[in-house]
Amino acid sequence: MHLAPITTPYQRTIDLESEHILLSFCSFCTLLKGKKLSFQNVFIIALQDETLREILKAILGVESNYDVVKIFLDYDPTITKSKYITKYLNNNAKLCL
Repeated sequence: MHLAPITTPYQRTIDLESEHILLSFCSFCTLLKGKKLSFQNVFIIALQDETLREILKAILGVESNYDVVKIFLDYDPTITKSKYITKYLNNNAKLCL
């Protein structure tokens, strides 16, 4: 029997709001770039563009780049299996966030 982790209403509200902000950021990036972007493309844009990453950190209320990456991974853990993401990270091994 698998028991779901106990979450408080407070934590659930934070999680739902973070998800909403992340998806709104994805919409913002799509509008900004003028074309439909996949979730993986938005993740890479957040890694590449410091200004957009700072905007996302501000609206999420987080302080570190690690927290931004964690929110992406919490929303879609399969993003790490994307060949597109793997290729980007391999080509940018010295990426320093």
